[in-house]
Amino acid sequence: MIYYVRPGDNLIKIAKQFNIPVDKIIMVNDIVNPNYIFVGQMLIIPENETSSNPYSIEIITSRRILKLLKNGKVQKQYPVAVGKPSTPTPKGLWNIIKKDLWGNQFGGYFLQLSVPFGTYGIHGTNKPWSIGKAVSNGCIRMYSKDAGELYRTVPLGTPILIY
Repeated sequence: MIYYVRPGDNLIKIAKQFNIPVDKIIMVNDIVNPNYIFVGQMLIIPENETSSNPYSIEIITSRRILKLLKNGKVQKQYPVAVGKPSTPTPKGLWNIIKKDLWGNQFGGYFLQLSVPFGTYGIHGTNKPWSIGKAVSNGCIRMYSKDAGELYRTVPLGTPILIY
């Protein structure tokens, strides 16, 4: 998995976030000085051998659908809202790099994506009428109960393909 260093990050914090030893990150990335990493630096996060993640997510922006897959098979589909034309949802292959409980505006649940040029995520909303529309600032909005279900189901590192 690819991770881009964010403000406030250090190797210990990143290692805890992904539940892997710091020395693995250092070794895989040929880091000479572990006290020096910089914002925007790309790091390869090695897979944690103790857990195998069967989940992945596909988001079809034109259809406003999020598909939850397990071992490559669709388990569930959710309606979503996507970014408006002036602030589109970033397309590409990303990973979940952080899971947080946010305020009511975000429906309580926030799954942050590894997009290196901003903070984007999948989250609930206090505007359920927006689901099915292109109205967000780039994030993927879900009904809050659906966002909670996804939050509890998928682990950090889950790959997300947005197209």
